[in-house]
Amino acid sequence: DDTDAEGGPERTSDINSRSSDNNLDDFVEDEEYPAAETATEETKPVTFVEQFNGCPVLKFQVVNMLANKQGSEMVDAIMKVIGVKHKRNGERITQSQYVRVNLVDFEHPFFSRVWHGVHILDGTSPLLKESAKKKIRENGGSWPSEWFKPKVIHDKLDFEDLVVTVAGISNISAVTVHSYKRYKKGDVLIGFNFAPLVFQNKSTGMLEVDLSLAHDVREQRGGGGEDLRQSRLQRHQSIRIKKSSVH
Repeated sequence: DDTDAEGGPERTSDINSRSSDNNLDDFVEDEEYPAAETATEETKPVTFVEQFNGCPVLKFQVVNMLANKQGSEMVDAIMKVIGVKHKRNGERITQSQYVRVNLVDFEHPFFSRVWHGVHILDGTSPLLKESAKKKIRENGGSWPSEWFKPKVIHDKLDFEDLVVTVAGISNISAVTVHSYKRYKKGDVLIGFNFAPLVFQNKSTGMLEVDLSLAHDVREQRGGGGEDLRQSRLQRHQSIRIKKSSVH
């Protein structure tokens, strides 16, 4: 995960290979689901398989660095993601291809705190190899269960770079503002999710963002994240990792 922003909101990307909570409401953006055995049929939480049809998701995080200042919202915000793929002739790169990456929610009418963009790695995703997409379609639209391993997931990806852009109207100046971040394939963390950032200030009762946690990730619920003790960890020195205690 690379969380250094260039003159704008900080953002990171990761792949959650088991579960993901994507909610437009900032203050519940990482809330854990209640235990399924205590839920009624009406309140039973949506499972990962039901929500994403058994496919892992690629998640991007955008943080409003002015979130704790009154009137700092971004109105009619739009998040877009473009994938860059290279075509080769032997060892030579002969062509760069730009592909549109669809997000579950790419618009935010009143972006004030934290926003998660989610792309589903399904049978139509331009970020997967053609052989992987064909297998997913043959499997009823879901990933084969034996694919849910960090190395296997990484091997199914097919892109060189991802460019994330965010644009909207500043509620302070009423002018259009924007920012972007470019990722390499190696910047993706597999099996990790973003740490919750939003908390309630006990003194004021207001919701605030702990910006010191913007670089933090935690292993996904249930474990299964990639081993970051390997040499790849040196490429993510700004990321603080917390191992999951749930098994």
